[in-house]
Amino acid sequence: MAKKILSITLIYFVFFTFLSLNSNDDKDYNTCLERYDTNWGEACPDCTYSPDIFKAFYKNICDEPIDVLISLQKKDKKWDCFYFENVKPNEKLTTFVCKGTGKTLKWARKAGDKEIVFPTKEEVNEQYKK
Repeated sequence: MAKKILSITLIYFVFFTFLSLNSNDDKDYNTCLERYDTNWGEACPDCTYSPDIFKAFYKNICDEPIDVLISLQKKDKKWDCFYFENVKPNEKLTTFVCKGTGKTLKWARKAGDKEIVFPTKEEVNEQYKK
């Protein structure tokens, strides 16, 4: 009887260890955010028309909501940052800068997960000067 209990305990231990190793806690949510298009020069209400207007379009391709930080670089090498909370599956986002370089950065986390802290605009500008 003791061998049977030990065997069952061992099976449960292996099973639950395997489940915990494959949980969503280790998921890279950055893969959920897909940049599906970009556009140069399209009119924008916040910019004077210029061929340097840069728009980047993103989509949540995962089956759960995410929080997102997207940064677009301007011609002066500084970054504009856009924060979105609770982006639903298949939801699309549009970001733009009036005079852009075409460079983008992105961060994503499970919606509401405050343990993962996005960088501030100041940190992005300090860390990504090029």
